[in-house]
Amino acid sequence: MFFLRTWGLSKTIQMRKLIICFYVLYVLIITYFSLTPIEHKISEGIWDKASHFTAYLFLVMIVRRVHIRLSYLTCVITCFSYSFVIECIQYYIPNRQFEILDMLANLLGAILGVVIYYLITEKYFGRCSDITVNTVKNL
Repeated sequence: MFFLRTWGLSKTIQMRKLIICFYVLYVLIITYFSLTPIEHKISEGIWDKASHFTAYLFLVMIVRRVHIRLSYLTCVITCFSYSFVIECIQYYIPNRQFEILDMLANLLGAILGVVIYYLITEKYFGRCSDITVNTVKNL
């Protein structure tokens, strides 16, 4: 029995390491695509803002998963601060510029990401675990 508990803990640690590696890789990818000089000016279409929105929607979920002790608000502030730093650095890169609308799309993506994460983990999985506990108690 002890061996099984140890083996399960090992799998949990391995999964945590995998999630942290994914987190670091995701942040590096966002940083690379945000700070790479481009040959032509990016169009100001809706797809540019949608890509910002989507990237930060997933980023805040990953940040929350890795830093589980942080509050939801702190996760949003962390992602927004990262977004602000990236936008400030873009000012000095050719064919890039500081854009308030990019930061707004990032912030809205982070807020929706926190809401989705909350609904999935707290509401859905929280209820499922309550049902499981009650079922086990009734047996």
